Amino acid sequence: MGRLVKNPGAVKNTESASSVLLPGGSTAERPDAPEPGQVRFNITDSITEFWDGTTWNQGASTGLVSITKDTFTGDGSTVSFAMSISVSTATDVIVFVGGVYQNPDVSYTVNGSTTITFTSPAPNLETVVVLHGYNSIT
Repeated sequence: MGRLVKNPGAVKNTESASSVLLPGGSTAERPDAPEPGQVRFNITDSITEFWDGTTWNQGASTGLVSITKDTFTGDGSTVSFAMSISVSTATDVIVFVGGVYQNPDVSYTVNGSTTITFTSPAPNLETVVVLHGYNSIT
């Protein structure tokens, strides 16, 4: 396979058994009018990203993620608890009350910060477990 000519933001291939160099640049250097499906390497965040027609999304990378566990004890009346990590949406965490999985946005909601609120209080002395990190893309 021959050598491809590199033009700004294009593919680079120096050998047939080589790799592809994605177009890239800083966050500030993103295209002004991207097309859906465009892919680039963001050197500001050190991650591959793609344009979905509305916003730039980060692609998943491989490796280990850090899982954080918050544990609370129900008292039969408290419905809101302060988590150790800020949560954007209810599906960003996995929640169990007394070992029973809770449905996001049905059994509980989050406020976009550190508060989780249940639709009904956990029974007295029942353990509430909130697991964070399953929505990670790193």
